[in-house]
Amino acid sequence: MKISLAYSSGLPELANEELFLELSRQSALEAGLRLQGGILQLILLDVEEMSRLNALHLGHEGPTDVISYDLRSEAAWQMLDEQEPPIAAEIYLCPAIAKENAALYGNSASKELLLYAIHGMLHLCGEDDQDEEERRAMQRKQEAILAKIAPPNCNFL
Repeated sequence: MKISLAYSSGLPELANEELFLELSRQSALEAGLRLQGGILQLILLDVEEMSRLNALHLGHEGPTDVISYDLRSEAAWQMLDEQEPPIAAEIYLCPAIAKENAALYGNSASKELLLYAIHGMLHLCGEDDQDEEERRAMQRKQEAILAKIAPPNCNFL
């Protein structure tokens, strides 16, 4: 699976992009994410940009940790140049929120950011967290994936 990484303007790069991308690939496979040859784009945003995106698309005030978009509509895929693999999905992540929440949840900031990517991937696989039962089930899945793929001292943030 092809995964690309992009940053909002002025956001510092991850200390170890290769590790983050490899762990993201492993997470996508564990989650069962299939993108039919398309690219999964992970986009790191600062707090202000995440707040704008959250307000614009979800109607929520303030920043959030992760927002995912499934771009696999049949009409869009038919119009694409066969030479270029299409962006099949985007997951927007906020490293500043990961740093804030890491201590609250007993994770490193790197593992917290990876957990957000896994959460977005599970949404792309059709998982939902609208009620308490779904939320707990999704949390168990993302924790199981994180435990399986993340080395104890992974550090990229």
